[in-house]
Amino acid sequence: MRRIPKTMGTQHPDNARKPIWAEEAFIDTTAEVEECFRCFADIGAQEFMWDWEGKHVDESVVEKLFTNYAQYFQNNPLGKDLFLTMRLPNIWEEKGYRLSKAFSNLISANQMAEDLGMHAPALFEAILPMTKGADQLAFLQKKFKQIQKAFDLTYDLELIPLVEEPEVIQKTDKVLEEYCKDENPQHIRVFIARSDPALNAGNVTAVLSNKVGLCKTMLFEEKTGVKAYPIIGAGCLLFRGGLNPLRVKKFLEEYVGVHTVTLQSAFRYDYDFDEVTRAIGEIHSTSSKPKAVEDETLVTKVAEVFTREYQQLVESIAGTINSVAAYVPHRRERRLHVGLFGYARKMQGVSLPRAIPFTSALYSLGVPPEFLGVGTALSKLDSAQRDALYDCYKFFEEDLRSAGKYFNRENLHALAHQQGWAKVAEDIRLLEEQISWKFGPEEDEHYIHRNLTSNVRLLMKSRQDVSKEIVRAGELRRSLG
Repeated sequence: MRRIPKTMGTQHPDNARKPIWAEEAFIDTTAEVEECFRCFADIGAQEFMWDWEGKHVDESVVEKLFTNYAQYFQNNPLGKDLFLTMRLPNIWEEKGYRLSKAFSNLISANQMAEDLGMHAPALFEAILPMTKGADQLAFLQKKFKQIQKAFDLTYDLELIPLVEEPEVIQKTDKVLEEYCKDENPQHIRVFIARSDPALNAGNVTAVLSNKVGLCKTMLFEEKTGVKAYPIIGAGCLLFRGGLNPLRVKKFLEEYVGVHTVTLQSAFRYDYDFDEVTRAIGEIHSTSSKPKAVEDETLVTKVAEVFTREYQQLVESIAGTINSVAAYVPHRRERRLHVGLFGYARKMQGVSLPRAIPFTSALYSLGVPPEFLGVGTALSKLDSAQRDALYDCYKFFEEDLRSAGKYFNRENLHALAHQQGWAKVAEDIRLLEEQISWKFGPEEDEHYIHRNLTSNVRLLMKSRQDVSKEIVRAGELRRSLG
């Protein structure tokens, strides 16, 4: 069996601080090759995702890695010890010309590896975002084989479905079964999104869906005998997954059975170097098997309650979220996404930003997005549903209390003269009542964060630039969004 990496560095632009090797927090395409190398060599990540879907990327990445760091990759071969994994454009959601460029890049990288006497194939995996069915995976396999034929190459392309919508995550096993009927692989990796499901349907639904998705990979493996290696794409803040260097143990306890996790920009740049390397070592030394979800139907019904309440609240405050998100500074050269809510999505005609600026905007107002709809939804659960929630979501109340340290009660009171925010205030009142807890700052840094979020609201009233306050608040919570 080949080595299946446990840590995957990504280009998600959620860092508040700058990398120790860079002059600024914005990382342009010319710096990303060095970033990839440092992710391997400095902090010990085993894999790096090269995002052809969501952003502008350097098309000569492999050539530059081999040219600039030849000895390192002679000693640590790409495709054997370390892995560079392409995130492909989804041609069912956008134009297909970028897919042909990505495929050509895979082919040329492997030809170059052979010519230089490096391990080949150097690249042989690719992620398909927004996967909805096995037919999409089969179509891409067919297209890649046709392109390779023109170059007399026969490398296999291992596709990794990235399932992002809760309803698709909940049928992960069916997608994998259908795909493996024709491909017959010894193993398969499946990528379960964590951030965009939260944006689409709320934090609780995202957690429950991920738990069901992990369970489905286990059921698929038991049924087919094909080894499954689930990946979870989590950011540092709880709304986006809660994987940060200080919370690795709890994350692995919550998402038991995950094999590979993403190390996003905030994980790598907003924490001390020693904290980062220690956490990565802990991830590499931990392994577990997914747990069964006892009553999947009941858990799904619980998720539907939380989704409904979350979406209603978000729609009502979308205008404020968009206004603040406009001041969240860019950290990468991104392209406009299409498709899901998280990709310039519209809900009932209301547009919202992507997951990172969305999360940043709400935290910058002192209203953590983890709260939205939770109080109302929790009050509507019967005893069986509540038991299912607490059984499936291990750190449910603890996560809420942790996010609650960044709550600015005064800001919410001031915003509540608007109808949508009045509903948010009532929802949070219900939540505090349901879990017998009062949210608010606890330590000095939380009080400083509260003051900064007050500044954001007050400065926004006079239409002043609040980007500096947003960044400073992000530095305190160790993630922009």
